[in-house]
Amino acid sequence: MTGMLLVFMLINFGDKAILGLAAKPIMKDLGLTASQYGILSSAFFALFSISAIVVGFVTNRVQTKWVLAVLAVVWALTQLPMLLNVGFVAILVSRVVLGAAEGPANPLAMHAVQKWFPNERRALPCSIINLGASLGVVVLAPLMTSIIIAYGWRLAFFAMFAIGLVWVVAWMVVGREGTYGSAGAAASARPEAEVAAEPPIPYRRLFLCGTSLSVLFSSFAAYWALAIMISWLPVYLEGPLGHSPRATGLLIVLPWGVSGALILAQGFLTDALMRRGVSSRVARGLLGAGCVLTAATAMLLLPVAPAGGLALAAVTVAFAVGGLQFAIGSTMIGEITPVRQRAAVLATMTGLYTTAGLIAPYVTGRLVQAGGGADEAAGFNTAFVVAGVLMLAGGISAALFARPERDAARVRAGSVPHLTPAA
Repeated sequence: MTGMLLVFMLINFGDKAILGLAAKPIMKDLGLTASQYGILSSAFFALFSISAIVVGFVTNRVQTKWVLAVLAVVWALTQLPMLLNVGFVAILVSRVVLGAAEGPANPLAMHAVQKWFPNERRALPCSIINLGASLGVVVLAPLMTSIIIAYGWRLAFFAMFAIGLVWVVAWMVVGREGTYGSAGAAASARPEAEVAAEPPIPYRRLFLCGTSLSVLFSSFAAYWALAIMISWLPVYLEGPLGHSPRATGLLIVLPWGVSGALILAQGFLTDALMRRGVSSRVARGLLGAGCVLTAATAMLLLPVAPAGGLALAAVTVAFAVGGLQFAIGSTMIGEITPVRQRAAVLATMTGLYTTAGLIAPYVTGRLVQAGGGADEAAGFNTAFVVAGVLMLAGGISAALFARPERDAARVRAGSVPHLTPAA
């Protein structure tokens, strides 16, 4: 099941990233400005957050297997209009629908995989699911770039349509539901049926505790950077850094590849620490904060990094490390949330922090266009500073307020949550 959900997320990010890979030819063929392309990139997130929240609550009552299958079918179908002689409006509508279907994907995949593992063994499988984001680019970016160069960008979208349908058929054959319950230390060792009667916790307590708020803010900042990477990094590599389209298709793999390796390492490390009795505050909270702060530092260095190896190193760290917080944050949220509320809480958190994807591509497009011509690099540099400051604040909030054990005890005991720094 973990392997199937990994491929599910691989396709998810392939569908999401393909517009950025084809950005230059699409802008050229359709005569789009940087601002218009920014609107297309942001349109993906128009219904992303709303859909994540709504479908998350639906999944409290419907088997995850069927919800994931429907989502994947919609992903595939939204690629088909790109085969036609479409214009700006058609692409806009296609991206809005695709975003609505992809919004619930990550939290529901996390919810599904957590049903198969107890709390102390969830970090690695959750990391493997998030690895799909990296593999979606590492595996598909060179392939899609080659198709775009050799056959045109429309055929690349058809390839994503075919890959999506193959996964749906396989999932309908092998997909099943796991049986492990909620994430409390005692409950995690019992099957879901034994903890299903656990009384629900008011959502106010779950969302307003320090851990949840810090995960929300730090993940928003990390997703801001992710949205820039998906929509604008290929343009940056070809433009200010001066790489060829084929080289860009290879270089874009760097941050995703490093991210994938770090995601696996984080999963092994966190599970090992948890099994040895290290607190979740340290093994998850402080580790996630460190990742976001590291990415923030590299992002702030990008405007002053000289072109060449140092610039590519800064790009790689800035866009690779912060995303580890998505998997870490999901396991912390799962730790404080009853199983029958977990899908809704994870989806709502994702829906809220991914609003960064609605804003970041458009803001970046405006900054790049404001620079214009020879000053295009200045627009990108400003965008990197904005992202770096956001991640710096997000990392600090995670370091101060993420403490899952404390908040899990508080919300279950019915105490009013307090946003106080952890000791």
